Amino acid sequence: MRGCRIFFLLTLAMGSSMAGSGLATVSSGDLSFFIDTAVFRLAGTDTLALEVYESIPVGQLAQDGGLVSFQTDAVLLSASGDTLAVRQWISETEWIEGRSVVNSTVMVVEPGEQTLSVTVTDLSNGRRGASARNLAVEALSAMSEMEVANIVMPAVEDSHNPLRKGNLVIFPAADSRFDLPGESMAYIYSEVYGMGGESLRRQSRLTDASGGLLFARPWDVLDIPEGAEAVGLLDSLSLAGARVSGLHYLEVALVASGDTLLERKPIMIMNEAGSSAGPVVQAGGGGAADYLDELPLLLTPSEKSIYDGLSDTAAREAFYGRYWESRPEARADFEARCREAGSFSTVFREGWQTDRGRVYIKFGRPDDVERMPLQVGTAPFETWSYEQGGRTFVFVDTDGTGNYVQVYSTVPGEVSYSNWERMLSPIGVGSSGDM
Repeated sequence: MRGCRIFFLLTLAMGSSMAGSGLATVSSGDLSFFIDTAVFRLAGTDTLALEVYESIPVGQLAQDGGLVSFQTDAVLLSASGDTLAVRQWISETEWIEGRSVVNSTVMVVEPGEQTLSVTVTDLSNGRRGASARNLAVEALSAMSEMEVANIVMPAVEDSHNPLRKGNLVIFPAADSRFDLPGESMAYIYSEVYGMGGESLRRQSRLTDASGGLLFARPWDVLDIPEGAEAVGLLDSLSLAGARVSGLHYLEVALVASGDTLLERKPIMIMNEAGSSAGPVVQAGGGGAADYLDELPLLLTPSEKSIYDGLSDTAAREAFYGRYWESRPEARADFEARCREAGSFSTVFREGWQTDRGRVYIKFGRPDDVERMPLQVGTAPFETWSYEQGGRTFVFVDTDGTGNYVQVYSTVPGEVSYSNWERMLSPIGVGSSGDM
């Protein structure tokens, strides 16, 4: 599909990357599935190929005679919303509890900001899940992004399996997750371009979430054959150095002609046999468990998708500890804001669940608060101002219950209504047409 390649299957431990793709994206809706991606280059050209990896647990699908069938629709959208590419396929497989089906497809992409929208539909009952993955595609020079896998098998002769690369079938870890001790090995596939006749030096590493080194291999030398336009490299890395559950990174560095290329790929490791990095006691007497619900307010979409997928408190506490490990002062400030946000609690919601509490935790204490009590023709409202970034928020108590809702903000992505000034009128008070 990407032209002629030469493949190296090495038994060295290997680190990995895919700096542009991050952790797997988790779906929302009735069906749960995972999407991951990697960008490669068509051999002999500058054209970029986006490989899309899908993993869906079979047990959630309706079975008909022991079989399940589902349809996947993948749409690549430009930053302006234009459709760039569409892929659709139907999968049918045996229903087995605990099993996941892994699929792959390829789309031609251009450098730039794009969105990959994927929908999976259970063809037996119409239940559906959807996922949107933001991509920042960059032009590739000498090295591709990396595909991380948990299974590699020899390919059957004449096989047209879309997961095939050379004489191997590589099953990507599309959920970015490895469960120890069972999945103690990660496999990494990457490609290098235009390096025929050169000798590469490579080192790979496993680190924890803060970048602390857990395992590193000595530098090894790879000789690229003369005339090779694209060379596929497959390697493996032991994950046994991960003693606790949580976010980790695979890294690989290549040195060629004096230049160093470095790639990183985040993965989630769940270690049942190791320690779980239990709650760290904070100033004030509370533990990490006190603020596990509030932490997602600070996480990136990729971090949040992994955090939401953690099944128990111990795993979330491990994630929490790792997240703050290298920034204790920021942690102390965050936890103080969580406690202070309790002042915004209502009869129905805890402080962090309210709009004011969420903004307080996420953006910190406002530099100025202008409070306007109930007046004729105007509901109670507050205007919060932050000097840094010129941020402004307006919250209105529309029904007089003390639940202030956010109606305006200068922060991109935050709730902001075009008619927010009209919303200052309390229930039961009319507003004129020229307000």
